Amino acid sequence: MYTKGKMKMENKKMTIAIIILIILIIAIVGFNFAFSEFNNKQTNILTEETNKILQSDITKENIDFNIKTERNYAVVEKAIKEYISELKNIYKEISEIDENINPNNIFSAQNMQDKELKAIDEIITDYNDKIQETTDELEDLLKEDKIKENITKREISQRKEYYINLYNTIMFSDVMKTQYRNLESEIKTEKSKLTDKVKQIEKTNEFLKKNSDSWTIKNDKIQFTNLIRMTEYYNLLNKLAE
Repeated sequence: MYTKGKMKMENKKMTIAIIILIILIIAIVGFNFAFSEFNNKQTNILTEETNKILQSDITKENIDFNIKTERNYAVVEKAIKEYISELKNIYKEISEIDENINPNNIFSAQNMQDKELKAIDEIITDYNDKIQETTDELEDLLKEDKIKENITKREISQRKEYYINLYNTIMFSDVMKTQYRNLESEIKTEKSKLTDKVKQIEKTNEFLKKNSDSWTIKNDKIQFTNLIRMTEYYNLLNKLAE
């Protein structure tokens, strides 16, 4: 648990980091060409939109993905918001997999028609594949070259180097890197929870295979011929539902 002093210190660090980022953005603009009214306005809007993302918890808060800037500034804004959206979707995907695990649906009469429980084996394989896919996708998206590629591949009508530098200044700022780390930590936590549940599914599945002579499916329900095995099964199922 953070103390109030530590929380104030973290907020102070965040504020300082954001101020530094704003100064860097303005410095890039000032270095490349003198401010016109249009450029000044667009930079201010881009800075405001970026700050909303930097100061939010992207795993829990809704982000406004509408594009507010114009012309090449809109290309930069869209690149930033689309990338954050991709990262957010990975977290959302793995969270939804975890939330939607329903023991009664997995160990249903339909999935237990054969004693080899092949349908449940397929469910387990599917879960493990999805865990690996989301992990690989996150690792790929957090690579520096992948983040840079997100802007270099886009059509920019003029002064491409300027707009690329503007994008990179935002995406590789200390505050944004903190967002990446926080998101990575949240996803690892969700992955761990999901992995534990899948292991429990495997354990329950192996129990049913090992004791296949103690149960049968009748009237779309599992029925046990052994009271001890029935108790053990429902104990395993209850752990999965926790």
